[in-house]
Amino acid sequence: MRGRMVRKMSLAGGGEGATRITRCAGTWLAEEPDTAEQARIAEASRLVREQRAVASAFHREPEAANAFCLELFRSEEYRPLHLSDELVERIIARLGEPPVVDESEGEVFSTYLRQAALAVATPNTRRLLAAQLRRYLPRYTAAGQWKEAVAIDHSAFRTALGNEVTPFLAQMTLAGLADYYETHEDE
Repeated sequence: MRGRMVRKMSLAGGGEGATRITRCAGTWLAEEPDTAEQARIAEASRLVREQRAVASAFHREPEAANAFCLELFRSEEYRPLHLSDELVERIIARLGEPPVVDESEGEVFSTYLRQAALAVATPNTRRLLAAQLRRYLPRYTAAGQWKEAVAIDHSAFRTALGNEVTPFLAQMTLAGLADYYETHEDE
């Protein structure tokens, strides 16, 4: 009996796996983190764990935390983490084209977006996306932007270990779909 084919990849971020599932090719995120970067990420994670008051306030209102994360991940600096064309094409093959809806039908699109994210969010994809997100952490801790750092740390944890559609995963899926249709408009 044959076992499943296992694709070996680094789950520390960067490399071929990252360029296959995100739009990070040609950016600093395309390269695997070196030892120095991994040390900075570990130190940033340690510093975030010390921010108990900020984390407590952040987690006190889950809906506000999710809204904050969605707004944070809309930033242009996260563009390299938008889902790649390959994943978007997989979504479309599995679920069809996204529905075109008006404001009154927002739940229809939200349902599609949740299904789309879950369609491609395998455990390895989740871990790799979370590892790529963690690479942003040192920027925020160095700047003393603790709420953002807590949001990144929390989002990376939930994305890597959960089976839910986190605000990060939802935003990267939505933006990946938008990027795909923007570049393939004429097809």
